Amino acid sequence: MAEGNPTQTALVAGGLAVVLLLNVFFSSSLQSDINNVESTVANNDADLATMNAELGAISDILDADLAFIEVLDARIDALESESGDNTTDAQIAELQEEIDAIIDILDADLLLMEALEANLSAVAADLDAAETGINTVAADLNAVETNISTVAAGLNAVETQLAALEAKVATLETAVANINTILAEHTSRITMLEADHMADIYTLQAEHYYDIAALEAALESATSCQLVPFGNCAGADLSGMDLSGMDLTGIDLRSANLEGAKLLGTGLNESLLMNIKGNSSTNFSNAYLESADLTDADLYSADLTDAYLRYADLKFADFEDAIVTGADFTDSYWHQTTWTDGVRYDSNQA
Repeated sequence: MAEGNPTQTALVAGGLAVVLLLNVFFSSSLQSDINNVESTVANNDADLATMNAELGAISDILDADLAFIEVLDARIDALESESGDNTTDAQIAELQEEIDAIIDILDADLLLMEALEANLSAVAADLDAAETGINTVAADLNAVETNISTVAAGLNAVETQLAALEAKVATLETAVANINTILAEHTSRITMLEADHMADIYTLQAEHYYDIAALEAALESATSCQLVPFGNCAGADLSGMDLSGMDLTGIDLRSANLEGAKLLGTGLNESLLMNIKGNSSTNFSNAYLESADLTDADLYSADLTDAYLRYADLKFADFEDAIVTGADFTDSYWHQTTWTDGVRYDSNQA
């Protein structure tokens, strides 16, 4: 079975833990408050019972005192009716003093009873306050239980969604496993096909070896120096080659090595001959170099007999000791051009 997303599972577990902790915390806190209130009520009930017992005892004492006073009053009345002598008056006075003392005791007992009643009223008020507190705590507990029920319902919904996601993941894992199985089967088939047809591949390579070599040679030729009009032979080594009579109009021979090359009557009009290197064996006799660019060309001791260089760009070109008999330099551009005498000029010296 596919395992669920660890993050989602952790979140659900964390949520449940939080709910349980909240439940334990609030329940414990509220229960503690309830226990405290109940303990206070119990203590107040005990105090109230004690005071009620004391009040009952005092009441009994007062009743006994009242009964005794009534007896004394009856004796006084009897003595007064029987005799009016001094002795009887003295006895009556003594009885009266006893009655007054008992009355003082009764007054003190009454004050004590009033104090007890006040205490009873205070205890009753405390009981009412405690009952109100219990009701408040109970309401808070009900609210917490409602919140916990709401959170639990939300967690149940999340668990339902998580179960649906786990089912989808399991489906995807099954699909991936099927795809991997198919890929393994195809890989095996490809290996078998390669093994079966490797001999055919080697045979075809052997049969077309020469065709491939010819194509590679043609490709190399297509990307190398092309001695054609406007061809690209920049940097080519053409030393000692005979290019006489060829039409190389506009060809790019920049930095080409032309030492010992023969260019008799070669068409080089508008060609690029910058930085070419020649020597005494380089022969440009009757070559057509109209509008050619010979910037920085090294034509030391080269043969330019009857060469045609009209409108050629000769700046920084070196013609020292070159043979220029019959060469046409009409309208050519000179700047720091070294002439046959080895001196640089900025104007046409031909």
